[in-house]
Amino acid sequence: MIKAICTTVFKFFLTTSFGWFLGHAFGQSYSPAQERSAYDYFDRLGDKSFYQQQKIEFMKDEMNDYSRRLHSLQEKFNQRFFGIGSGQNYQNPFAQGEVSPPSLPKIEEQMEESPPPSRMSRRPLPSYSKSGDSQKLAFEVNSPSPSSDNLTPDLPPDTTVIDSSFSSAENETQLHVQPVQAKDTVAYLILHPGITFPYRGKSSHFAGDKSKHREYDPGFSLTLSGGYQWNGFSFGGGGLYRKNKHDRKHSYEKSGGVEYDFISGSASSTFAAFLEFGYNHHFNDWFKFYSNINLGYGVSVVEDYSASPMVTPPGTDRTRIDTTFIGSGGLGLGFHPNEHLAFLLGYRFFYEDEVPAHALEVGINGLF
Repeated sequence: MIKAICTTVFKFFLTTSFGWFLGHAFGQSYSPAQERSAYDYFDRLGDKSFYQQQKIEFMKDEMNDYSRRLHSLQEKFNQRFFGIGSGQNYQNPFAQGEVSPPSLPKIEEQMEESPPPSRMSRRPLPSYSKSGDSQKLAFEVNSPSPSSDNLTPDLPPDTTVIDSSFSSAENETQLHVQPVQAKDTVAYLILHPGITFPYRGKSSHFAGDKSKHREYDPGFSLTLSGGYQWNGFSFGGGGLYRKNKHDRKHSYEKSGGVEYDFISGSASSTFAAFLEFGYNHHFNDWFKFYSNINLGYGVSVVEDYSASPMVTPPGTDRTRIDTTFIGSGGLGLGFHPNEHLAFLLGYRFFYEDEVPAHALEVGINGLF
């Protein structure tokens, strides 16, 4: 009885130990419920050895392909940044002294003249011979491997792939741009209000020992002009209105040796039209110098009659209209807060037959 029990225990121990040893020796679990690998399905040792050799060959082939790609990338990097293989020897690929300073770009107006970009087709990577490039590969396997002539993945026909294997010296694209410039010809409109200072009196003599002497107080002037500017030169036309009242202390009408004052509020007013020629010089984007000459023709409405009924009978029209040549010249400074507006401050000389005067003007200049 004791011998049978010992025999049973020994068989159980031997079976358990042998199963544990096989599981750890061959990397397999003793449990039949666990999932088995493809290696476990080979019964003969030769089949298993052949399977492992095929797996090793496949891994070597993948690493060879990776090595070719890595070597191609290294060559392109050296060519782009250091000129290796292109006949140039750049020690510094981004040298500042070898390029011209940047300039303000200009958008080309004739966009339709530029040819449309052509569709770029896919291009295979360069092939490598095993004999010439063997020293540059991580592995060299004699077994056949998948072709690496075209490593670009298959894409839809309409997909554009940019080929980066071009030479920088032959296929470098340059973008032609020019600085943005203002328009050569612009329309302008100027409003010039000002204060006039007459500098000379006017005397008239008539038959019968009669005469008139007229002097004027400072008055008001308004000039409106418009036209076109081209490269600083301007050409246009406009109109003028000016009014000055008589100086009551020095203006009179004389008859029979007696002086009589003019009627209260008597004045001289001028209406004229003129052509304008000018020039503008810009110091910078903010300030400019301007000058212009106006030549035209107009009329002066003058009230220079005495209030005395002995000299001017009742019912007499106390105004007269004289035609006159108008000439003026002005200069000053302009301030541009933006490209369409300028504020002006300047001096102008008015010449006319009745009231020649100096004037101080301000102005608003619009550009369109």
